Amino acid sequence: MPFDLNDLPATAADVAGHLEAAGFTESVHLRQTLALAEEVGEFVGAVRRHAGMARRPGPFSDVEAELADVVLTAFVTAHTMGIDLRQALEDKLAVIYTRGWRQTDSAS
Repeated sequence: MPFDLNDLPATAADVAGHLEAAGFTESVHLRQTLALAEEVGEFVGAVRRHAGMARRPGPFSDVEAELADVVLTAFVTAHTMGIDLRQALEDKLAVIYTRGWRQTDSAS
């Protein structure tokens, strides 16, 4: 099934609706914050395995899948918290692009 990144907000709302229908209604903000942290941890573990820095190896496909989980969970978290993540990203990028990049010693 083709997926368009522009569908992420609507997909996040749909996933949040399924979670609510399944009875996950208590401490929604905390639940989603913890879920996001858990997904980031799983992503880190997948990277470690792929890089040979863990007890067992892992394929790059696990890295891809876990990063997708992070992105989707971030959008679901934003939805449950009433955050317009698209606007928040736009605002953050505006700041990032005004910071400059790596500073080097021009005296060398």
